[in-house]
Amino acid sequence: MKTERSIKEFLAEAEDILEVANRILLTIESEHEAGRRDLDHVNALFRALHSFKGLAGMFGLQVLADFSHKAESLLDELRIGKLNIDRDILDVLFEAVSLLGKLVQQTAKKQKLEDIRPAQKAIDGILKTASPVSADRSLLDQVALAPAILRVLTEFEEYRLTENIKEHKDLFTVQVTFDLSNFEKGIKSLNKTMKKHGEIICTLPAADTSGTDIGFTLLVGTEKDQEQLRSAIKMPNSSIEKIPYVEGVKKEEQKPDTEGALRSVSNTVRVDISRLDTLMNLVGEMHMTKNVIGRISRDLRAAQGFTGFAVDLQKAHRNLERKLNELQEGILEVRMVPIGQIFTRLAQAVRKNAKEAGKEIDLELHGEETELDKLMIEDLADPLMHLIRNAVDHGIEHPDVRRKRGKPEQGLVRLTAFPRGNHVTISVEDDGEGMDPAAILAKAVEKGLLGPDHGLDPETHRRDILDLIFLPGFTLREQVSEISGRGVGMDVVKKNVSRLSGLIDIETEAGKGSTFVITLPITLAIIKALIVETGGQVFAIPLSSVLEIIRSTPGQVETIEAREVMAIRDDTIPLLRLSQVFNLQARENKDTFYVVLVG
Repeated sequence: MKTERSIKEFLAEAEDILEVANRILLTIESEHEAGRRDLDHVNALFRALHSFKGLAGMFGLQVLADFSHKAESLLDELRIGKLNIDRDILDVLFEAVSLLGKLVQQTAKKQKLEDIRPAQKAIDGILKTASPVSADRSLLDQVALAPAILRVLTEFEEYRLTENIKEHKDLFTVQVTFDLSNFEKGIKSLNKTMKKHGEIICTLPAADTSGTDIGFTLLVGTEKDQEQLRSAIKMPNSSIEKIPYVEGVKKEEQKPDTEGALRSVSNTVRVDISRLDTLMNLVGEMHMTKNVIGRISRDLRAAQGFTGFAVDLQKAHRNLERKLNELQEGILEVRMVPIGQIFTRLAQAVRKNAKEAGKEIDLELHGEETELDKLMIEDLADPLMHLIRNAVDHGIEHPDVRRKRGKPEQGLVRLTAFPRGNHVTISVEDDGEGMDPAAILAKAVEKGLLGPDHGLDPETHRRDILDLIFLPGFTLREQVSEISGRGVGMDVVKKNVSRLSGLIDIETEAGKGSTFVITLPITLAIIKALIVETGGQVFAIPLSSVLEIIRSTPGQVETIEAREVMAIRDDTIPLLRLSQVFNLQARENKDTFYVVLVG
């Protein structure tokens, strides 16, 4: 029986695997469109789905295991050349990975699983078209390859070996030994080098490894000679042997490789985010205890001067403060994950929505390595998805319209993220038709969101008018499509961004496109605050919301319609006095006061 904890463990691992699968699939699609085919990417996708199948089976999720096995079968046919990648196969693979994602979420939420039979039927339809291709085993007799290696080759590896023999490529075994502490880095570097000079047919662990070392044997097919390979590798503890071509020669039996499982050498540990929240709360409570110790230290210094216990207590207080700050920063770093985790999902959405809208769209991703708090990234997925849909449906024109306007038929959606101090800025940009403030104003009046006497001018109140698209029920669409047009979405975007203590701005130019810019704090686990005092009371304002602090005088304050306002550069900002809101006694000195501009 699956426990709540086991489901969480499955969900975390499965989402990671599917994210990798999505990323690889997008790469395969890009290569197909460019007329290239990299077998390594097909193999990587196969391995990802194979890992997913094993994971689902381990947790007893048979439906997910069965469907991932079906998708794996399709990739296996692609790997051994029985099928060639085309648009239909890519569409089926995208749908398969998307369905696996839905099944994972439905499993986590204990919902009824979606019917996988239509997707299985689509895969079966493609599998029926596969050409009967198999490795010609008689070719294997032409090379003096050790039986111990031949016995452990998979069907795919055997197929690739025979293809190399058909092309009369030279075959080599590359043997190399690494220290256990850094073998992952070493094997990756070796693979990268070898791929530049030939094809790695298989990689096998060596049998004669010591307690601190691990060895590998790579079977390589290449057109390079032995000296070229040796000069390219340049690794200590490595050797290269050429496998001669022979006919009718019985190869000597060699001692078979011993089978064994390697210990996991990964240093990664999965931690539930709720545990990090608990640790962060404990650190916060320790900070309050530290403040008490600081107060006691100050009282002791005042009573007996800076001597004896007062000195020791102050040193202990400072050391405690430093270590708590380091601990706090360390927990924050653990919570940080690259925003590229959701960029991959958004790329899938662009592809799907563009297909439904009958448009050609190129998606550019920049700054995937930018880090945000894990919980914030998950809450950010929906707002970004709405912005992507709007860019596809509202922003980018149809190919024929773009052609008439002198634009490329393929539209562009650019998703960018970059750090800015303690904040992260994320922008969604398109090169579509942009937004017309006058049209937005007219539509708002038509839908009753504004009265006829609104007093807004498209030239002087441009920003206020653009913000109208965030009102509930606002849409410029006359007809509802499958993607958008219901007037639900942009208000949710602003609400969700605000909940994350973020801001959203719009930059647009008619005929050239629009850009939505979201600014967020990197985390909400710790909220730094501006402490202000008025009327004998102390208040804390989240620092992420503070845009500016201005020292002002009564002469700069004006009254419009019984409300106090203040002109700050080109904007008229309404004032809110804390003393009036909280019914506090105002201070007597009114020559100057401070204005905190928040957003």
